[in-house]
Amino acid sequence: MLTYPIRKEGIWLSKAIKSKDTQYAYSVSRIRAIERKLLDKGKLDRMVEAKSPEEALKVLQDADYGNRDSDALNIYEYENLLKDENKKVYSLLKEIAPEPDVFDLFLISNDYHNIKVLLKSEFSGQNSDSLLIESGSIPADKLKTMVMDRDFTGMPAIMRNAIEECIHTYNKTLDPQVIDIILDKASFKQMKQISLISGNTFIKDLVTLFIDLANIKIFLRVKALNKPWDFLQKVLIPDGSISSTVFTENLDNPLDSFIDALKFTSLGDFLEEGIESFKTTGSLTKFEKLSDNLIINYVKKSKYISLGIEPLVGYLMAKEIEIKNARIIMVGKINNISNEVIRERLREAYV
Repeated sequence: MLTYPIRKEGIWLSKAIKSKDTQYAYSVSRIRAIERKLLDKGKLDRMVEAKSPEEALKVLQDADYGNRDSDALNIYEYENLLKDENKKVYSLLKEIAPEPDVFDLFLISNDYHNIKVLLKSEFSGQNSDSLLIESGSIPADKLKTMVMDRDFTGMPAIMRNAIEECIHTYNKTLDPQVIDIILDKASFKQMKQISLISGNTFIKDLVTLFIDLANIKIFLRVKALNKPWDFLQKVLIPDGSISSTVFTENLDNPLDSFIDALKFTSLGDFLEEGIESFKTTGSLTKFEKLSDNLIINYVKKSKYISLGIEPLVGYLMAKEIEIKNARIIMVGKINNISNEVIRERLREAYV
């Protein structure tokens, strides 16, 4: 069974992981310098306590979001600021990393989102280009051309095969749900493949964590919809550390039984509160927050690594969570949500 490092009293029990990959010396030194600009708890508190959305946005700009010409940015354009920051992070990592292709692993989900949009748009006869995400491992316009022309030259085999399976299965069933099922599985399969090729335990275990969290979320949704166990088996993602029987054997049982079963895995203690919240509210909000906290706590191991790709991945995950926190705060400020509620929704910071 895969085990994740457990934090006790703020200290990781599995401490420094040695890496011999000295070619990352320059990359890691760059990242360590840039990490000082991450939004720590103090800066997030300043955003939460801001008297206006404009004041909250100013904290982001002071943290080098946007550029000097964006001082007069309209508060309702904050999403563009966050998207640009996300692009900037990936551009930097691909520029300084000796193995830049590894970072495609974290962009693949956007590719598969875009494929869903393109196929469903084609099959329904509706234009949904506004739903496309630019920051994928394949540019959205190029991916659109490949799908429309059925020319998959240069496309990863897993992705190509998944698209062909979607087209074939949809034409037989006319059920758009099969598109989601096929592409979700393919997305994680491709992520797993990249992680295995990397040969890096830190990355392999991180992807396994992604799969475990996705499967728990799938289980909760399937259970709420009263779907049968054969449907659950069809949608579960393979290659996680939690056996599929933990899910299938507890589908018809009370959620407490599932919570008890998870206690025998490495995730149970972390997620119990989120699953309990889902049981009483029917909402995954708490679970998703705790999942993000689990991910950020996992990648904090990279702080103890002086050479290797791990600090770069840690920084990437830190920025992903930071951008999510910034979005939560800006949405809250614009919609006059109380500071208490905003703070409750925030994820744990990396620094």
